[in-house]
Amino acid sequence: RIAAVLPGGRFFNPHQVFAVLLRHLHAKGLSGGVVKNFAVSWIVDRLAERLGLPVKTTPVGFKWITEAFLREDVLIGGEESGGIGVKGHLPERDGILNALLLLESVARTGKDLATQFREIEDLTGLTHAYERLDLEIPTEGLLEKLREPRPLAGLAPKGLQDLDGVKWIYEGAWVLFRPSGTEPLLRIYAEATSEETVQALVREAEALVRRLAG
Repeated sequence: RIAAVLPGGRFFNPHQVFAVLLRHLHAKGLSGGVVKNFAVSWIVDRLAERLGLPVKTTPVGFKWITEAFLREDVLIGGEESGGIGVKGHLPERDGILNALLLLESVARTGKDLATQFREIEDLTGLTHAYERLDLEIPTEGLLEKLREPRPLAGLAPKGLQDLDGVKWIYEGAWVLFRPSGTEPLLRIYAEATSEETVQALVREAEALVRRLAG
């Protein structure tokens, strides 16, 4: 896996890393599909669309992305937890290679990671704010109670997706409720177009699931 920190100590999250690597690989003349799991930012979908690349969404777990690498023409595949694989290498995560590719993107463009990501936001028309919270609460039967989307952070629900867990869709935002596959946890993931909204989504979603879990 890979993590990055900007000057001043600001975290450059895996969604941002994924987007920068995708744009960098495309700029090098490489092609292929983009594979992302259900918890990865919409900005990856929008960037792939702008670059003319197909996108496939999988359940959480890198095994699904590995399967796509083995069966399809994939340029890059990754997860929100920082596991990213790229074309022409192993069909698996490689944090060291991805770190080198990030450095190469800085060297080739002459722009730091933050500047490159701001350009991606401009290109896609999206502003990225993301948060994840892990809760140690009983999860048995909880997802069934979450199958009816509710207003959160002043936003009205627009729909529901259930590829892996339950995702509530809002205008410019989403919240995903998903039991961990490896730990006794409920994970809450959220994305919105502002830090204020994403924090409100997570805060209200946490209060809701604690109430439903009893």
